[in-house]
Amino acid sequence: MATAAGTSSADTETECSVCHELFKNPKLLPCAHVLCRHCLLSWLASNPEALCPLCRGAIADPKEKSKTKGWEDVVNALPDDVAMAALVESTRVLSQDHVCVGCKSAAVSICLNCNDMMCKSCDDLHTKFSATRDHKVEDLSSMTAEELAASQPDHCSVHTSNPCELFCPTHGAAICHLCASAKHRACPDLTELAEAADKSREELSQMVTSLLSEEQQLEEAVAALERHLEATEKVVQEAVAEIDRTCDKLEKSVKECRCRLKEMTLDAKAKVKDTVLTVKVTLLDHRGRLTSHRRVANRTTRGSTNKGMCDVTRALRDRVNDILVTCCQRGADLKSVSMVTLTIDAAAVSRIEKELSELGQVKIIPASVGPVQNLGWRFHTNHGENIVLSNDGLTAERVKDYDYGIVVADQPMVPDVLYEIQIDKLDMKQLQYFLPCGVVLTDPDHLRLSDTAYSGWRREAVVISDAVYNRGHTTRTQGAESCQQEDNNLNNATLDLSEGTRVGVMVTTKAELHLWVNGSDRGVIATTVPTPCFAFFELFCQYKQVSILPPTRLG
Repeated sequence: MATAAGTSSADTETECSVCHELFKNPKLLPCAHVLCRHCLLSWLASNPEALCPLCRGAIADPKEKSKTKGWEDVVNALPDDVAMAALVESTRVLSQDHVCVGCKSAAVSICLNCNDMMCKSCDDLHTKFSATRDHKVEDLSSMTAEELAASQPDHCSVHTSNPCELFCPTHGAAICHLCASAKHRACPDLTELAEAADKSREELSQMVTSLLSEEQQLEEAVAALERHLEATEKVVQEAVAEIDRTCDKLEKSVKECRCRLKEMTLDAKAKVKDTVLTVKVTLLDHRGRLTSHRRVANRTTRGSTNKGMCDVTRALRDRVNDILVTCCQRGADLKSVSMVTLTIDAAAVSRIEKELSELGQVKIIPASVGPVQNLGWRFHTNHGENIVLSNDGLTAERVKDYDYGIVVADQPMVPDVLYEIQIDKLDMKQLQYFLPCGVVLTDPDHLRLSDTAYSGWRREAVVISDAVYNRGHTTRTQGAESCQQEDNNLNNATLDLSEGTRVGVMVTTKAELHLWVNGSDRGVIATTVPTPCFAFFELFCQYKQVSILPPTRLG
């Protein structure tokens, strides 16, 4: 593990998140986090899924381990964070006791060339010696680790005593004049290190600006999502309140319906009861008269003379006939007595139940949370069978034959945004052809890849190759038929693609497809390009490996 001597616990920028000590051999992960080389090896040995311990981002594809000797090769392939290493060394120097290296008294200054701390007297002597009079000495009290790291002289990694004054773009290395005349004699375009540093500083500045812009856009997107969540909460509260009001209203209606039906039923019952009681009283009265006359007839039959029996019969005959006629009439009244019945309309109940079930429907509809768009992109996991992705999907390498090397963007193209890749490696044994690229109209999740784009996508893509295949129509690029700028012969202008060349495509808001090479717009390749569409590139023939560059908004 890395060791830290006298470092402050608050100074965590230069501390490894695994061992919590100053970085030793810091390695830069694809997610931009930094770990000690030894800590990273230990972490991968105990966590074979190869995810960053800080953000759980992919460090490497676990399959890569099987293609190498182990995790050590994977870790060695990660770039060294030389800036962090320099900052750690400066922190280590400044964290030491401020003691003069010569007389052991209190130091007040530091030599940026020697990293030696000196008192005032030794400082004066240091500037008088011929070997050190050109050294730069600064006040120790105001010196920071960043300033000390940035002020260190550049020494050649091969000839450590020689200063680096040149930069080799071919090998990407800072070299001295001795290296230039020995090992880099055949390398073209050697430049002054200061000039290369200025270009790198400018590129880093642009990179910081782009990243800062993206950060601000993402912050706006997060804020928009929070506002969207708050608005959703408000809508839900209003919906719940509306549900309560509606259901309360329905419950009130049901209650009123229940009361009304009961009142109607009880009223009908009262009417029937009044009718029945009236008829009953009449019938009971007539029954009494019938009983009385029956008793008189029985008594006369049992104990009356013939004369008396005739007299009584004559007296009862008319009365009994009147009573019997009245009884017949009362019987008719009895038949007219009504019954109470209640019929609930089953169809009406079913209709109401159905209407209640369909009364409200909760829907989730897509809603725009703001104009912020994340422009970052990677190669889609649906790629050619000869392609291996690395660097968290930002780098694609063709491992076998020159066919089946298609890579597609993982998200739709945003208008007026340049989707650009850089050619990392070439296989010079193959013939030279233009790097096939363009746009495909099918979502990569459902895209059926072919051996080559121009042979399989003529109906669903715009393919820029030795010819432009625009959704079934072929336009030869020789003679610049497909471009609209001057000096835009596509073949002659873009065939000479060396390592480091940038190739990109962009669809404008006018639905025009543009080809870009090394930051230069080569013109309109196709018009009326449908959306959504996805950028693609094909590692064909000599093209071995490409890497994604940060997207650039040009509109």
